[in-house]
Amino acid sequence: MSNLSHLVFTSAQIRAIERFHAKEHDGHCFDLMEEAGKSVFNNIKSHCPDFHDVWVFAGSGNNGGDGYIVAALLLDAGISHRVFALNKPHPGSEAATACEYFLSLGGKIEHALPEINDGCPDVIVDALLGTGIKSAPRAPIDEWILFINRTRAYTVAVDVPSGVNADTGTVEGDCVKADLTVCMLALKPGLLTGDAVDYTGEVTVESLGVDVSVFHGKLTDLDEEIHLPLLRRSYEDIIDDLPHREKTANKGDCGKVLIIGGAKGMGGAARICAQGALRAGAGLVKVATDSVNINALNAGLPEAMTVDFNDEEALSKALSWADVTAIGPGLSQNEKARKLLELALSFDGPVVLDADALNLIATGEFSLSDKIIMTPHPGEAARLLGLTADEVNYDRIKSAVMLQRKYGGIVLLKGAGSVICDGKRITIVQEGSPAMASGGMGDLLTGIIAAFLGQDLTPKQATVAAACVHGRAGELAGRDGGIVGTLATDLTSYVRALVNGRN
Repeated sequence: MSNLSHLVFTSAQIRAIERFHAKEHDGHCFDLMEEAGKSVFNNIKSHCPDFHDVWVFAGSGNNGGDGYIVAALLLDAGISHRVFALNKPHPGSEAATACEYFLSLGGKIEHALPEINDGCPDVIVDALLGTGIKSAPRAPIDEWILFINRTRAYTVAVDVPSGVNADTGTVEGDCVKADLTVCMLALKPGLLTGDAVDYTGEVTVESLGVDVSVFHGKLTDLDEEIHLPLLRRSYEDIIDDLPHREKTANKGDCGKVLIIGGAKGMGGAARICAQGALRAGAGLVKVATDSVNINALNAGLPEAMTVDFNDEEALSKALSWADVTAIGPGLSQNEKARKLLELALSFDGPVVLDADALNLIATGEFSLSDKIIMTPHPGEAARLLGLTADEVNYDRIKSAVMLQRKYGGIVLLKGAGSVICDGKRITIVQEGSPAMASGGMGDLLTGIIAAFLGQDLTPKQATVAAACVHGRAGELAGRDGGIVGTLATDLTSYVRALVNGRN
């Protein structure tokens, strides 16, 4: 995978790169527009080799200019096409230059939508709205978006699907549902997380001949609230970070993980967490749980040891024994749970916090160290930040950064396009599946993180690698068994394969 597919830039950073480029090219970026149009045209040919008819929907900004270049290439190639535009680009703009070039070749522009029964094209190019959109598309653009979606043609979005916020992934109104998004210069964060995941289709990145890597992490003087470098990671990127065992390895070398959780009626959460830790390679796993769960755990997961978390002496010994502690799955939020959390937070090593541990921390009653790893879903994140879940999801990247700044350590905000922040970088993990929309998935992830920590991965490595393995396992389980009805325990065999480098 090329470096280009790892680096992520906000729309403001992309505009800054374009300004640098313009300074070196007589004050303009028309060459980038030409390259963008060519890249879309080439992607159409490679993804739809049998296409015969293309409709281009062009806006009045630079995104529309890219569309006019595509139309000019279609015209020059003798390919059947139609171009629709509400308004011409602003006079003197580079988009206007592209429009005039298309017209000079004999191109024609239509300003009204056709009837849907006029027949539909093979391909639609969405060049209506670009990275500047920050709110719901207004009329009549929203009507054009709905029309594009009704055609059911193979839809190629230029840079971002019209209606997607390129920085947050938020979709506030009507939005083009693309089959392919051709992203220009570099990935935008909004294509990787949030609502946008349902609209982007396949995402490909085109450099347009610009090496954006020289700017990564250096555009810190912009008027932006968050200046941390953004990276994208997938399973293939973390294979080299996965634990490696020497031939002489024994169980004591592979990490001792203590899991604290499983109040009455919630023992399953602690068990799933333990399974995750074991399948991710932990040498020894001990579960501190309510005594009512111990017999079931010993019978159902004999590889894990157990201790009654009501036995203070036994629990203290377990904490002294462990290399890593994870607390939260099935913990409850009663007074006993508060005491257990306070004890876990006094642990000298890394502590993975999930579920009810996070809900208790949201009360503000606990002091935290930088050794913590927090793994909230949007609802838990909302309680930790004093927001609503919708507010958290509105800007997931900002929410993850706010959590890290408030609580320290490492934060993994779960969801479509999980966001990880350690205060120095932001990593977006593009793994996962709707098959994972069931209880216990977070418990499994907590166990995987703990196992990787016990096998000497750094906290950041362990968190990113676990998110990638967990998400890919969900994809594979959904692929093989079906999206609906997948259980957290269905993922464990895939976790084992993935930690051994087998996809």
